[in-house]
Amino acid sequence: MLFLSDFTGTLKNEFIFDLKFEDIYETNFNFDFESSENEVRLSNVDNIINYFKFDQAGFEFSYRNPGNRNDPYFLIGNFNSFSMVLDDYFVLTFSDLEFGIIFQESLFNMSFWTKATDLSQSKVGLTIATSNKLGISLGFEDIMKFYFRAGDLLFSLDDNTLDSVYILNKDFSLVYNASTQSLLIDSIYFDKNEENFYFRIPVTKNLFLTYSNLGIGISFYIELLRENN
Repeated sequence: MLFLSDFTGTLKNEFIFDLKFEDIYETNFNFDFESSENEVRLSNVDNIINYFKFDQAGFEFSYRNPGNRNDPYFLIGNFNSFSMVLDDYFVLTFSDLEFGIIFQESLFNMSFWTKATDLSQSKVGLTIATSNKLGISLGFEDIMKFYFRAGDLLFSLDDNTLDSVYILNKDFSLVYNASTQSLLIDSIYFDKNEENFYFRIPVTKNLFLTYSNLGIGISFYIELLRENN
């Protein structure tokens, strides 16, 4: 368990937990609260879990666990909600109740997706990708979109303009949505939510100088409980 505390214009504390049972499940979640003179803000429910994976032969239940998959619709759906995968082939994402079939995961693959509640809202993805996570995809939905992937970075273009950006990483998450102009970042060195941002410059392993829209301060990053190997 890790503890991150920011002392700026307010006091922000975050507890980070890593749980793992070998070959069965793995998860990381955090809970934070931010206090000022007038209010106390707690973590939103959808921001508590950083990632989750329950994996057995022929079955996977996961959240923000891209694995070796390259299909952009799976990557975005799994980033935004829990997904159930059967035989690495059939997928159900729970936020929009989307059902998907990924026909092949190799240099070239194709996927078909539709909403369980509205079969008319269907889309098809065509992807060319390498084993080192470099790829390009065409998404055929109400309009055609282009998706580009380089390692943990995935971004899309809509009518030649930037539509969305994701960083698919267990230790650093980022999501940008052009339609809502929202940007959320969660990492040790930079943290941005709907209200505030924190930029942390390391002085030592456990001490940071912190710049925030709330003011300048310091942060402490402490390991409270060590994982047993």
